[in-house]
Amino acid sequence: MMKRTSLVDIAVENLKEYITEHQFKNGDKLPSEKMLIEQLGVSRTVVREAISRLQQSGLIQVKSGSGMFITDKNNHLSMLFESHMKVHGFKIKELLEVRKILELGAIRLIIENKIPIDATKLRNINEIYYNALEQSQKLAQYDSAFHETIILFTDNQTLITMSKVIKEYFDKNQFNQIVDKEDIEKSYKEHGEIIQAIESRDLSLAHAIINRHLSRVIEWIEELEQK
Repeated sequence: MMKRTSLVDIAVENLKEYITEHQFKNGDKLPSEKMLIEQLGVSRTVVREAISRLQQSGLIQVKSGSGMFITDKNNHLSMLFESHMKVHGFKIKELLEVRKILELGAIRLIIENKIPIDATKLRNINEIYYNALEQSQKLAQYDSAFHETIILFTDNQTLITMSKVIKEYFDKNQFNQIVDKEDIEKSYKEHGEIIQAIESRDLSLAHAIINRHLSRVIEWIEELEQK
């Protein structure tokens, strides 16, 4: 039994290496099961179990009658993330903390690498956010757009993908905070301060504002979890 498990583990890693070495991309079709058996030098049973594991992890998709295909990397991460959440559970506060870490990292990349940003675009999103005062769903949408746009400026695809995965999870589960006009005005002002800090390349200030900006949401989540 242990030997079989070991063979499957090795086959999984070898299959991942095969995919990397042959530079398969999203949507590409993998070789047939018969060819993989020949390439990996293992039995049909081992190959099928290895394929099943990669399918469960979201790396590949098996389409009946069509074959095996590489899935989109966003879907891959999303599936891994959802799988982890189902098995181990989650705390919304922890997800927010990860979001904060990603955004702080994005701002560091932008400032230290002198990456240009479209400040006008950020200001326009912020104005739309403020003008959506009476629409709670739109408020959440435009607030998210503001923060996602900052991360997009990094052009770091791994960072962007991780951020999208967390955003999708929040969107799917509709974790929307009920905010009053005072909170919206604070957020609007802080958005403007974040833009100014990035423009002036002041990393310490930008980080301080982000920490202050997101701390209110984290405090709200802590209150919910205590109820």
